[in-house]
Amino acid sequence: MSDAPRGALVTGGTDGIGREIACGLAERGFHLVVVGRDAGKGMRVQDELMAKGAASARFLQADLSLTRQASALAKTVAEVLPSLHVLVHSAGIVSGRFQLTVEGVERNFATNYLSRFALTQQLLPLLTQCGSPTGPARILLIGGAARNGKIDFDDVNLTRKFGAVRALLQICKANDLFAVELARRLVSVHANVTVACLKVGVVKTNIRKDFPAWMKRLVPLLIDPLLAQSVETMAASALRLVLDDEPSRAASILYSHILRFKPLPPWGELVDPQQGTRLWDLSEQLVARAASGA
Repeated sequence: MSDAPRGALVTGGTDGIGREIACGLAERGFHLVVVGRDAGKGMRVQDELMAKGAASARFLQADLSLTRQASALAKTVAEVLPSLHVLVHSAGIVSGRFQLTVEGVERNFATNYLSRFALTQQLLPLLTQCGSPTGPARILLIGGAARNGKIDFDDVNLTRKFGAVRALLQICKANDLFAVELARRLVSVHANVTVACLKVGVVKTNIRKDFPAWMKRLVPLLIDPLLAQSVETMAASALRLVLDDEPSRAASILYSHILRFKPLPPWGELVDPQQGTRLWDLSEQLVARAASGA
C-alpha cells in the first residue's frame, strides 16, 4: 500500500478484536471510523486512536442488528472519510436468547451477518473507487471457527428450533458463503476490491456477556485452557489480510486462526454458486423488507 493516508471503517471497533485492529491501522496513519453501541467507550477509543497516530479518528454510534442503521451508517461514512480502502466487519454477538429485531430478523443473524451484507453493498462503490488493480481495497469479515454450519433458508430466524449453538453455526456458514459469493462477483465486476473471511477460534472478549449460562461455565473451564488466543494475536492476523500485498494471499478467501493462521480451501456447499446465489437473494429480500418497514 502507498504511504498516503488511507481510510478504514471498523465495525465493533470499540472493543475486543475490532479495537485491536483499529489500533493497528491507527499506528499506520489511517483515517479511521470505528462503530459501536456504547458512546462513552467509543469516545475513549477515538482519543486512543489519535494518540496512536491515526490521521483522523471518528466514532459513530450504531446498532448493527438493524440493517436500516447499517444503511444510514454507510452514508455517513462516505461523508466523513476522505477515502475508504479497508472495511472490517468485526461487530458480533452470541446470544442464547431468542429475540427478533424490530425488522423481524433473529438478532444473532441480523448482527453477525445481515448488517454486514447491507453495509458492504452500500459501501462497495466507494471501495471500488478508492482501490486499484495493484492496490485493491480490502473487505474483511471476522467470523467464527465452525465449519459444519447449515443455513435454514426456509426458517432463517430459527423459530421452530432455536439454540445458541445452532444460531452460531448458521452465522458462521452465512459469513463463509457470503465471502465466497462476493469474491466470485468481484472478480467479474470490481477488480479493485478483494474480500477475505478470517475464522477465529476462542478469544476472551466481551462477546461472552450474552452467552447462555452453560456456555459461560463450560468455555472458561474446558476450552480456554486448550485453545484460547489473545485479541492481539487475532488482530495481527486480521491486519496481515488487509495490509500485506502477498501474491499468495490473492488466491485465498477463507482463513482460519485457531492455534495458528492458515488459508482454507472452500468446502462443501461453499463451492456451489447456486448456494451463494440463494443466500444473496435471501439477503436482498430481508434488507428490502426492512427498508420498507414491512
